This record gives sequence, C-alpha cells and structure tokens, in this order.
Amino acid sequence: MLLVTLSETLTFHNHIDAVIEKTSRSLYAIKTIRADGLDGNALWDITRATVVAQLLYTSPAWWGFLKADEKSHLQSVVKKAQRYGYLPTTFKTLDELRQELDDNLFHSSRYNPHHVLHWLLPQPKDTGYKLCQRAHNLTLPSDVNSTTKQNFIFRMLLDDMY
Repeated sequence: MLLVTLSETLTFHNHIDAVIEKTSRSLYAIKTIRADGLDGNALWDITRATVVAQLLYTSPAWWGFLKADEKSHLQSVVKKAQRYGYLPTTFKTLDELRQELDDNLFHSSRYNPHHVLHWLLPQPKDTGYKLCQRAHNLTLPSDVNSTTKQNFIFRMLLDDMY
C-alpha cells in the first residue's frame, strides 16, 4: 500500500534498489531541465521535491532496519546531486533530514490524540516525584528484542531520552 518493497527475508534491499533506480531517472529528468536553462534555487527546489522526497518516502517505517551500506548507498545519490549542482553543497545529509522528519512525526503523534499513530504510544509514567525534566514521560517497553529496537516508536522514545 505504501509502495515499500520487502524481500523474502524481510529486508529492504529490494526497496533500496528500486528507490535508487527511480531517483536515477529523476536525476536524468533534472539534467534535461537544467539543459533548458533552469538553475539556482529553482533547480534545488525541484531536486528536493523529487529526488530527496523519493529517498525519504515512508522512511520512519524502514530506516531503522537498514544496514550501514544501504544508508550510504542512499546518501551517495544526494552526494551525486550535489556534485552535479542539483543541490547546494551545504545540503544536509539524509540522516539529518530523516531525523527531522521523525521528530516532527513523533511530536505530531504524541500531542495529537486523533493522530493515527497516537494509540501505539506507551502510557505516560507518573512517578509522583519531582525529578529532572525528561524529553518525554512515556513508559519504555519492557519486551525489547532486536526488531523492537528498530521500529519507529521505540527509536523515538530512546532518541528523546538523550
């Protein structure tokens, strides 16, 4: 439904390959647009709206399951776009952009009780003590396994603690 491709072993390498192939076609289209005279901020905006959006589409669902080489493969597309002048040299890394998107999604789901992900959040923990202020007051799950650590909610609960 979200156009994310899983392999038989529940890995995302097929999805990564498909995304990189799709962004290669988009980079060719941007090359054509640039040849017609578009440059500067307008070209960067088009690249962000197409290539970067394709790279980060539904990333909260799958980013935690990627291996380091898959992440660097995705980042290489951004570096290529920077090298060709389709993005500014000061453009953020995919990991920085993904972190911003994750933070925004977590904030939206945490503070909006009507958000589709809100019911997945753990219950708030009330200790009854005046302790140091934490990033959140949500209870950490007790049944932690390797798959749990990679999912979006758990990653955000831990990221917000530090």
